[in-house]
Amino acid sequence: MENEQIQSAANKSFDIKDFIGLARKHLWVILTMVVLATLLAFYMAIKAKPVYQSSSSLLIERPNRMASLEQIYGMMGVVWEFYPNQVHLLKSKPVAKRVVEKIGVEKFIPKDVELKWYEKLIPGNTKVDYSEKTDDELLSMSISNVQNTMSVTQSKGSGVFYIAFDDYDPYLATLKANALAESYIQEVIESGINSKQKTGESISKQLPELKNKVTVSEQKLKDFKRINKIFLPEGGDDLAVQELGQLSTRINELKRDKLNLESVYRRILSVSSKPDQLARISALLEKPEVIKQKDLFARTQTEVSKLGLVYGPKHPKMKRALEAKKLAQREYYSILVTTADLLKDDYEAISQEIALDEGGLNSIKSKITDNNELAFEYDNLKRDYEYNKQIYEAFLKQSKETDAVKTSSVQTINARVINKAVVPSSPYKPNKKLIVLIGLIIGFLLGIGMAFLIEHFDNTFKSSHDVEDKLKLPVIGMLPDINEKLDTVTPAMQFIENSKSAFSESIRTLRTGVLLSFPDNENKSILVTSTVPSEGKTTIAMNLAHSLSHLGEAILIEADLRRPMIKKNMGVSKKNGLTTIISGESVYSQCIMVDKTSKNLHILPSGQIPPNPLELLSSERFDALLIKLKEKYKFVIIDCAPVMAVSDALVLSQKVDGVVFVLKNEATPSQLVESAITRLKRVSAKILGVAINRLKTNKAKYGRYYKYEGNYYGHYGYHADSDKNKSA
Repeated sequence: MENEQIQSAANKSFDIKDFIGLARKHLWVILTMVVLATLLAFYMAIKAKPVYQSSSSLLIERPNRMASLEQIYGMMGVVWEFYPNQVHLLKSKPVAKRVVEKIGVEKFIPKDVELKWYEKLIPGNTKVDYSEKTDDELLSMSISNVQNTMSVTQSKGSGVFYIAFDDYDPYLATLKANALAESYIQEVIESGINSKQKTGESISKQLPELKNKVTVSEQKLKDFKRINKIFLPEGGDDLAVQELGQLSTRINELKRDKLNLESVYRRILSVSSKPDQLARISALLEKPEVIKQKDLFARTQTEVSKLGLVYGPKHPKMKRALEAKKLAQREYYSILVTTADLLKDDYEAISQEIALDEGGLNSIKSKITDNNELAFEYDNLKRDYEYNKQIYEAFLKQSKETDAVKTSSVQTINARVINKAVVPSSPYKPNKKLIVLIGLIIGFLLGIGMAFLIEHFDNTFKSSHDVEDKLKLPVIGMLPDINEKLDTVTPAMQFIENSKSAFSESIRTLRTGVLLSFPDNENKSILVTSTVPSEGKTTIAMNLAHSLSHLGEAILIEADLRRPMIKKNMGVSKKNGLTTIISGESVYSQCIMVDKTSKNLHILPSGQIPPNPLELLSSERFDALLIKLKEKYKFVIIDCAPVMAVSDALVLSQKVDGVVFVLKNEATPSQLVESAITRLKRVSAKILGVAINRLKTNKAKYGRYYKYEGNYYGHYGYHADSDKNKSA
């Protein structure tokens, strides 16, 4: 089941062929949208007012050092966003105000321009009378104009800034670009002077208080040294501290050595110097002298073992080997005991050294602690004095710098104009070609969107794949559309008059599909119906009857008793027919007529239109007539009313061997067709398949098989040219 769903999803996937087919199918919709959008864009490009841009370049260098007060307050570690701040300053209102004052407010007042007709349609969009505005309003409007038409960009990796202005007047754009650079420099100079002056005034007020703090802190430091009668040189008790550190390091090393020996020491104590137990302590066995004696002892054991294989215990060689073994064993055990005693002595000696060093450490600590409180208080007083002195000196220096600024007539700044703005010779926007191109692209996208929208809401059947997927029925025939205006042959006579046309070949294909649907039946009765009128069921029924008559005797019954069309299309003049036979007004022989073009095809017209068609078709006399016709003719073709119009088809479908369901391509809504098929299935009708009528052979199909459906007959020499077919 899962594989079927995956396969179904793959079949429905949209590819480039689908897109091309959709574009070809709705080509006029797409072209219309493209033309309309392009014309609108062209109109907008022509009517767009040209905008000029003029730009100047300004070099702003970052200060080499910060002010002394910033150093005092620890701001040297702060990452200042210097250049972003300059961008904000360039766009600030004070700088814009300087630009307006430099150029003049009157330059920013627009000239009287009449509104366009489409501008008047916008609510609230009226002509502005600037003569009624106050000076403050005009100034505010001019400042907003400067800020809104300005763009400031920084060259990457440098302090060069490009100042550009957009305006309908090229001269005004140039004036604003040059004035902004000069106004920025003036603003920085004046703000720097004002800032220095304010800082100097504030510093002058604080200097007496800061000087007093220095004096007080210095006196406190002197009094403390005099009262406590101490002299603390630079470094204080550095020597004692150094000795204390060395002693602490030695104690830690001794403790590590003691810890390494402690486990071996306790193990030696637990075995009470028993040689055989000492031989199990790995730390003892790692000693070189123990290893040497152990190897000697092992060699004597090996010698005894070898001699034991040859001699007895009383043999002189054996006795000498045993004596050597005992001697080596005694020496081995003796060395183990001696080594164990040495390890114990080492452990105990380390313990004594640790105790002595800890005593010396405590003595040094007590000596240093005696002066800790005095040293701590002394350091606090000294730091307070040095800090107050540093602050005072910094403020004194800043005060002198401020006095120099006040008396100086020239103020320098790290900013200068590199390139002045020049009057642009041509507008830089709008780009009319780009506007038209964008309009063309938007039109194309809108056209594609409209095509998709139309296709989405088109719920008709477009291909055999749609029919088989939605109706779950096979497609046994696909009949191309016939242009009745250009073709002199009527649709009913296509199979006879144009025997080599694409339509005739599709009828033969439909005939093959019908015959293969029930190959075991010698005589076949076939009902032809559709969903609604005007789907071409009568045309298909007549042509199918002509094609079946070539294989044996066939009769075409006109059972559409409400709107009979066979008499009109095939030129039947008899008034008697099916209704008169069922009602008993005439006999069978009086109603049957032979087709003019084929002796094997007989026609039973509808006769007079009755008031009760359904009752006649449901009668036993009709059943008897149908049985009689099936015995006489090899093929019985019944043209019936549409399923959704009346119930005639539901009744007749139970009396025939099979039903051919006619569906007009891209015409009938799929929901209506599905409802008709459901009604037929409810009465257990045997639907042989679907015949798709009026397939557009000259129109691209939106679907996976658009290249093949409706066009494949032409690949084998079938054409719609009636004159050629007649001559053939």
